[in-house]
Amino acid sequence: MRTLLLTLTTCLVVLPVQAKYSRGSGTAQDPYQIATAADLIALGETPADYGKHFILTADIDLDPNLPGRKVFDKAVIAPDTNPSEGVIGGPAFAGVFNGDGHAISRLTIRGQDSLGLFGYASRAEIKHLGVMAVDIAGSGGNVGAIVGYNSDGDLIHCRSTGVVSGSGECVGGLVGSNYEGDVIHCYSLGTVRSTGFAVGGLVGNNDYGSVTQCYSSCAVSNPGKSGGVGGLVGCIYHATVTDCYSTGAVSGIESVGGLVGLSYEGRVAQCYSSGAVSGSSNVGGIVGSVTQGSVVACFWDTLTSGQTTSAGGTGKTTVQMQDANTYLDAGWDFVDEILNGTCDYWQISPGDYPRLRYYIGDSPMMLEGLGTAEKPYLIRDAWDLGTVWFEPIAHYRLEAAVDLSGITWSAAVVPRFGGTFDGNGYVISNLHIRGGGYLGLFGKLYSGANVVNLGLEVVDVNGTGDCVGGLAGWNYEGNITASYSTGMVTGKSSVGTLVGKNEGTVTQCYSAGAAIGNEDVGGLVGRNKYGGDVTRCHSTGMVTGKWSVGGLVGYNVYGSIAASYSSATASGDSCVGGLIGLTCGSATQCYSNGAVSGREDVGGLVGYDNGQGFRSVGGSTARVTASFSFWDTQTSGQATSAGGTGKTTAQMQTAPTFLAAGWDFVGETANGTADLWWILEGKDYPHLSWELTEKVEPNP
Repeated sequence: MRTLLLTLTTCLVVLPVQAKYSRGSGTAQDPYQIATAADLIALGETPADYGKHFILTADIDLDPNLPGRKVFDKAVIAPDTNPSEGVIGGPAFAGVFNGDGHAISRLTIRGQDSLGLFGYASRAEIKHLGVMAVDIAGSGGNVGAIVGYNSDGDLIHCRSTGVVSGSGECVGGLVGSNYEGDVIHCYSLGTVRSTGFAVGGLVGNNDYGSVTQCYSSCAVSNPGKSGGVGGLVGCIYHATVTDCYSTGAVSGIESVGGLVGLSYEGRVAQCYSSGAVSGSSNVGGIVGSVTQGSVVACFWDTLTSGQTTSAGGTGKTTVQMQDANTYLDAGWDFVDEILNGTCDYWQISPGDYPRLRYYIGDSPMMLEGLGTAEKPYLIRDAWDLGTVWFEPIAHYRLEAAVDLSGITWSAAVVPRFGGTFDGNGYVISNLHIRGGGYLGLFGKLYSGANVVNLGLEVVDVNGTGDCVGGLAGWNYEGNITASYSTGMVTGKSSVGTLVGKNEGTVTQCYSAGAAIGNEDVGGLVGRNKYGGDVTRCHSTGMVTGKWSVGGLVGYNVYGSIAASYSSATASGDSCVGGLIGLTCGSATQCYSNGAVSGREDVGGLVGYDNGQGFRSVGGSTARVTASFSFWDTQTSGQATSAGGTGKTTAQMQTAPTFLAAGWDFVGETANGTADLWWILEGKDYPHLSWELTEKVEPNP
């Protein structure tokens, strides 16, 4: 008997623990597998997993008449736990959900606020997912088929069909409210209706976010008095809608548009609409109302819409709307033409309107290689470069210099990128862009992106919006190393010859040329923000703006700058500095020697320090002594600065000036062995040691 008990006990001990979900461990390499409705519901009931990775491995039917399903009263995942409080309660989904091409169908919800498959997503990535034949009705706001409220996250290659309705603000066929997020390559079909503000076929409200290469055929209606009703997006605030279209009927009372209902300081570009539009006031064929925004190269069908006017765009007959020349003359990037770019977003067939090439099954032919670290895709010409947008999370390598002469892009060549781009020492030259914001070779570099050994020469990037750079408009947690940009970059704010806005790392890079803008304008980086790190970099040329203008960085917002210098001239109205215009971040062991001019808060090194001052490396809160950083009082024309120590030209060209401040030079060990700097004693200013041997130049 005792032997039997021991055997049973042993068996009980070794029984396997029941697996969570179908399979997987929740990592990027081994995501949790969602294969059944029970898996999906379990995810929703496990907030501790909201930051992990998931993949859908089968289609899932949530028909409430099937066993184990129900009519939900909240979002399935990350629901609003306090719907009556007016503020979203409960944790957000912050992980990665890869639909892998599968669909979740017949989701049925009867609830209040923040409804959808996901109620609240923050910094999440939701991709390759279909949510089909939905039936969602909310008595409040933030209602969408996939996400009710999306904050700073991405929806990529997603689709939805069915009926979405609400009586509050921000109701959309795919997303209710999109705040600082990106909705890319998505579409919605079905019906969207609400009596509240901001109702759209794809997105209800787009606030500081972007909607790119998307479309909607939803019928959108709002019988209430609230405004902002659009076939694609209800309202946009400081946001963008580019390369999109809408074909559904739109009806409302106030601020009704075939594509966008209301735009406040937004930008709509390369878009069209063809659906019927009706309303009482501020009704437009493509946009209902525009306040301090722009509508560029956009069209609507005056016959099918029933509207002869619009707050922006150009009305055309159906015949003209189905003529490729209408769009080519406006700079649209079509298949088999090169003057407007080589991304080939659009395609048109006889007797039809333009369609996004991706959605009609005609994908770009990928390059030689596998897109892996071992076998990257190889880029040899402008056509090859134009395919990168299609697979933005892959490895690429330049195999030859690329000349983009004769091509005028209306947007970033690669709007978003999260892979590795190895310039291999080659140069991309004559990049010419005329557009809005988030412009550069790359529009936005995501977390995990790496750009190395790349040279950009003779760039001419001219934007009317924010985040404009030669190499990247916005470096969002990416890494840029051993790269440079020369030429002219113009924009509104966050403008830099290399990077417009930096929240990642920029190391061993330089810029030469001109940066021109209104505010946050820098020779290398316009705005270095929240964790942005600029190390061992330099800039030359000219920087011009109105406010927060710096030879290296315009506005250093809680970012760090180390072992860098600027020889650029900086001129502006207020907060102008030879190195930094305005700072509340950290910097150490830097210098500037360019001419500086302005009206107020002008300094040889720093224009204005708003209280934080220069801080030492390592996070110390003590102000760095004036000996750490320097400016040339003679060449700058400035005897004062909000930080640093002024020196004469002779002193600035003498090694002891910097050695006494702890700078690490080649040939000395007292200040370290990293050998960051070198100097031609008595004849020149210090230079970075990598300039001796690692300067990026084209291969012979």
